Amino acid sequence: MNKILIDTMYIEEIFSSEDTPYTDFAQAIDDGKIKGISSVISLVELIKNLGMKDIDRMQTTIRELKSSAIILVDADQRISEIAGELRLRYEIPTVDSIIAATGIVEGVKHVLTRDIRHFESIKNKIKIIDIKTALKLSR
Repeated sequence: MNKILIDTMYIEEIFSSEDTPYTDFAQAIDDGKIKGISSVISLVELIKNLGMKDIDRMQTTIRELKSSAIILVDADQRISEIAGELRLRYEIPTVDSIIAATGIVEGVKHVLTRDIRHFESIKNKIKIIDIKTALKLSR
């Protein structure tokens, strides 16, 4: 089974979009065809980003994420050290370095993100993919 690191922006879309690629991806995770992994730091981003726009939507998204099959990984000492190294070496923003380090520690080969600029410098460690590619990996 393929493991995919899911960046915050896609978590928001998975739980709020009615578009077929997002609903199909969510179903593939629920069906166990893909192992969806995210960092707990995404909770911080979701609460802040969605909470500034719509508190009810934020609360619903957080509740759905917590009850979903997506695995939320705590930022432990190993993840923190790797994130620090990524931040130092590649100048990746702190939040994205924690997310990337989570994927690296979990042995994930792909990150589902639109944040090309922040993840491009570590593409030799974790490959950037879009939703269509993620769906192909579920087959």
